[in-house]
Amino acid sequence: MGRDTPGEFEQIVLLALAGQEGEGTGRMVYEAIKKETGRERSVAAVHITLGRLVDKGWAECTTLVHDPVRGGKPRRRYSLSPAGAVTLKRLRGQLDRLWERATRNPLLGDGPP
Repeated sequence: MGRDTPGEFEQIVLLALAGQEGEGTGRMVYEAIKKETGRERSVAAVHITLGRLVDKGWAECTTLVHDPVRGGKPRRRYSLSPAGAVTLKRLRGQLDRLWERATRNPLLGDGPP
């Protein structure tokens, strides 16, 4: 996939992040993905993906003060960026159009799996 199109897991992470209603930690995004998809990727995989989304401009990261309870590690909070929102809306439009056509296939129909 090109830089302008997130891969499948990037899309899932972006959507889980968008569902945090503001900012979320990597752990919060991980828990949302696990709950909604049943996928149990590692928390590290989510953090790596969040970093990649920040690099691509689809998410923003705020580093908070070092937390002595966390061994001095800074806590990071992530949020969907305006560019990330545009990207998700564009992808949803594309998928909605494809699904509209695909549901004409009798094997798919209109019902849930």
